[in-house]
Amino acid sequence: MNVLVSPTPQAAATLAAHHLARAAASAIAERGSFSVALSGGSTPQLMYEALKGLEVDWAHVHVYFSDERSVGPDSDESNYRSAKLGLLGHVGVPAGQVHRMEGERDPARAAADYAALLPERLDLVLLGMGDDGHTASLFPDTEGLQAGGRVIANWVPKLETWRLSFTYAEINAARERWLLVTGANKATVLREVQNGIDGVAGHPVAGVHDATWYLDAAAAAELSL
Repeated sequence: MNVLVSPTPQAAATLAAHHLARAAASAIAERGSFSVALSGGSTPQLMYEALKGLEVDWAHVHVYFSDERSVGPDSDESNYRSAKLGLLGHVGVPAGQVHRMEGERDPARAAADYAALLPERLDLVLLGMGDDGHTASLFPDTEGLQAGGRVIANWVPKLETWRLSFTYAEINAARERWLLVTGANKATVLREVQNGIDGVAGHPVAGVHDATWYLDAAAAAELSL
């Protein structure tokens, strides 16, 4: 594990924000644009806040999403809405360069359409990790853990709902993968992931390869570093 530990959640998020700004500048200089997939949940909000104060050439940034709930863009549960309120509504990313997953549509069709609009290779996929070790919407004991392709409709029995999600193939094909994980409630799962306990089936985040982990001290407390 490539682990960067900061003392607080704010510090971890700020470090990730500064690295993202640097990655964007490098990609734009080399290839003319920067493609990033954002994640859902509450953890990215601190990073979004830090990003708003940094110099990023947003006009050359293309934004995608690694997963989405089966809701419309105005739902309080929408990952797109969360990113719009926290970041995208405050910076200059052109509307046509923000590509949301259409969670309100038939899941299989929405997944296929999203896969078709993705670039050949994303520059960066930003991910989080749930208390159960899931990442994106790849949950334990779901068929999505074995799915091929780029984007899938994944039925999550414990939530009794469909989720749209990147596959491992799509995540691992990106030029970079970053995981932002904070909080003492994540410490035991992180130790188990580090030690290979229960593998991908038990902790799906273990299927993300060669990632950089941005952790606060509480989340990293049980790791061997």
